[in-house]
Amino acid sequence: MSQTALVPRVVSALMRAELLGVNAHTLAVALQRAESAAVNFEALSERGVALVLLQYCGYPTSPIELKAFLATPHTLTPNLLVSALISDDQAVNYVRWLPAFLEDMDLPLQRNSRVMLRWVIADRAAAIALQQPALDLLRRLADDPSTSPKLSALLVYGLGKCGTLEEDYDRVIHHAEIVIVHDRENLDLVAEALHAMYPPALINALQYFLEQTDGAPNRQQLNTGLLLLAKVAEIEDRAFWQTYHEPMSALLDQLSGLARRHSAVTRLLDQVEKQLAYAAYDAEED
Repeated sequence: MSQTALVPRVVSALMRAELLGVNAHTLAVALQRAESAAVNFEALSERGVALVLLQYCGYPTSPIELKAFLATPHTLTPNLLVSALISDDQAVNYVRWLPAFLEDMDLPLQRNSRVMLRWVIADRAAAIALQQPALDLLRRLADDPSTSPKLSALLVYGLGKCGTLEEDYDRVIHHAEIVIVHDRENLDLVAEALHAMYPPALINALQYFLEQTDGAPNRQQLNTGLLLLAKVAEIEDRAFWQTYHEPMSALLDQLSGLARRHSAVTRLLDQVEKQLAYAAYDAEED
């Protein structure tokens, strides 16, 4: 077998071996590193090629390696990403570098970069929040009117979970409204980010949802309302319910019409009503 065909064969065999952290993406990094190290694959046996690739296999440590990791045509999925194999510093760097690929014309690169950004924010939000300059490119995308609405959910998620600048609040609210109108399939990211950033923002999002929903909502619109309402119902902080008793009561009145037609709304409203009742009882006791 020629050496030209040997390397792809070894890569395929390693992908099938189901070794921790060894997949099409980390092997693409291995090939990038081998190329940088001027490894002469022509002089190696099949076993030698495999050992070299395993030696260099790993998660990206530079923008060039990250591009190789993401550009493979294989779809990146969260189950391929292993948190234990990256450091906090790597996670912070990924947030610095990934925005450059989020709207790339190369579709695998674009798709995989979005998956990885969501994963790294979910996994390392606390570490990222300690390094606010790492979010500057996400902020730049959030402020650019030409940014695709399809990125809004990720921008909300990144800045809502990790951003601490005062201006981040306005960015998150702006892009959350875009998602509510244009990209409701990713509303779970918005609900989680608003809750993490500032729970009362969920009330504003619910109000905005109701303003944008005329008459009987379709299924997608209903799912939007359910996701937002479910996140509100999860709040157990009694002080929240005491402070926002009045706006939440007003929202209950607005949502009651939906409850008559949809049992799922009824169940969530029951949870909210209980929270409001407990808060009112505590206020009387105080």
